[in-house]
This record gives sequence, C-alpha cells and structure tokens, in this order.
Amino acid sequence: MNPDDVGDYMLPLEEALDDEGLLFTRDDDDDALRIAFKSEGDRYFIISYRDDPSFVMLGSGWALPAEIDVDDAVDVANGYNVRKKFVKTAVWEDQRDVLFTVELCVSSADEVRPHVGRLLDVLRETAAEFFDDLREDDDDD
Repeated sequence: MNPDDVGDYMLPLEEALDDEGLLFTRDDDDDALRIAFKSEGDRYFIISYRDDPSFVMLGSGWALPAEIDVDDAVDVANGYNVRKKFVKTAVWEDQRDVLFTVELCVSSADEVRPHVGRLLDVLRETAAEFFDDLREDDDDD
C-alpha cells in the first residue's frame, strides 16, 4: 500500500464499527490515524501509522487496581502471550497499566472489516479473563 493513499485507509474500519452499531471519534495527526470508541462500556482504539499503513492495531488499555501485584500481572500476561490467539497482553509496570492489542499486517483494512466483531470479542474476553485470573491468584494467597 502506498503511504500517500492512507487518507482513506481507515474508512473500512469505520464502516465496520458502524455495522456493529458503535459510535466513534477520529483523531489523526502527522504520524498516525486513530479511531476511539466504546463497546459494552469499555474503551477501545484502532490505530494505523502513516509510515506503515499495512499495520493495524486494535486494542484497549486498563489500569491495574492497587490490590493487584504487578509481578503477578506480568506472569499472567506472559502466559497469555504464549497461549492466546490474536491478543497480545503488555503490562507497563511503572504506570501500572495493561494493554490488550491485536496487531495485524494487511493489504487493505477491507480485510479486517468482516472480523472486527470477533476481534472485539477476543479483546473483551481476554481482558475479563486476565483480571479474573489475577483476582483468583489474590484469593489464593
């Protein structure tokens, strides 16, 4: 894909969000094209970079609750990265944040459009499972 054509690159993803009945906002800058939206009360984003328009990332970020041990969160995230399809889980220890992303390399965002619902489901399920697993670990202590 030609980086000069990136202006409309996110339109199929906007259409997919419309298909899902989701409201979104667009926040583009010189480096990236960004879409922010909510689904089932949770915040999500889609991003593509102008210098790499074949790369598309869908994700959501969460704060780690104070009662969650960061080392436990990193251990759970590493386990998920080994066994989970699609979703990458990253923990920022200093900020006590966790990020769940699906990162794709595509010829066109049209390739992603029919899968947006499924990708949102796996992001949502992974986040829920992650925090459930951490709470269970906390209960076991």
